[in-house]
Amino acid sequence: MQRFILRDDNLESGFISMSKQLPASITNNTMHIPQHRGSGLIKSIFLEEGLYLRYTRLRYYEDIEIIRLSRTPDSEIIFALCFLLTPTSLKLVKPIFRSSPQTGYPNNVFLTSNNSRLSAQIPEGVMSHTIELLFSREWLYTHLVGMEEKIISITGALAVDDPASVIAETTQPVDDHLLSEIEFELHKPLFNLLTVRSRALMLLANIINRIPGHSGPSLPGREAPYVQTIRQVEQRLVGSLEDMLPSQKQLAKEFALSESTLKRHFKAIYGKTMYEYYLEKKMELAKWLLQEKKVSVSETAYMLGYEKVSAFITIFKKYHHILPGRLK
Repeated sequence: MQRFILRDDNLESGFISMSKQLPASITNNTMHIPQHRGSGLIKSIFLEEGLYLRYTRLRYYEDIEIIRLSRTPDSEIIFALCFLLTPTSLKLVKPIFRSSPQTGYPNNVFLTSNNSRLSAQIPEGVMSHTIELLFSREWLYTHLVGMEEKIISITGALAVDDPASVIAETTQPVDDHLLSEIEFELHKPLFNLLTVRSRALMLLANIINRIPGHSGPSLPGREAPYVQTIRQVEQRLVGSLEDMLPSQKQLAKEFALSESTLKRHFKAIYGKTMYEYYLEKKMELAKWLLQEKKVSVSETAYMLGYEKVSAFITIFKKYHHILPGRLK
């Protein structure tokens, strides 16, 4: 059995340590498994300060044990939310789970911290397929607005020096759909970082909201509807790219939210204001129409709801730093 010994003292150290032990070079944040060890790859993607995504799709030619040592005393606490897309491919060795498995469904989501030692095994010849989100506690508080009490409960339970180092959960259909969207995006030669980041935020919010509290009574799921509603708002914005942006007042009324709640939760989930998000998607669509569909600049402007072509050209140049006519 081949053993790899890692330590997540920061969000990148485990990935870098793995590349040295394989050994495998890192190109464009991706390492490919050496042919004598197996096949596949591992990606490490910086989503924003305090949040990383690791994507793994690999197969080893021998049994593998990955040992994650507990952090050094002077390093920060890092949390990891791991989704097993092939649930039987990875086995945690002697973990003590803090949440009970759902009857009839295997746990395929694990939330841990680098405060405790952890060991996992991957059998020879089995495809190991995972999406893992790594984040700091500070990042979590900043971005999951309205869930502070639940976050305190969960992170407090994982931050102590305790053998019970894993919280186990099971994905639901909405999680599986988000995971599929992330994987589909990551397979593109040039993936959209905003799309990956927004889906990652929704996954975190979904899982953390469902996990029972560990230092007090469970909270009612009052935050979960916001995540789903804000996603509907995002779809409404994307559906309006060929028109003008609906007003915040109109959207708030349409989705039965106050304007302040709508603005706060949209930015918390997508990291941008609704206008910034809408404009980014609109300019991406404009670039696609010009480059891939060979639509003229004036036609593109009119298709996207601009009454004046000059206004479209000004905004396009400001966003893409190039005149739209140069893309023809």
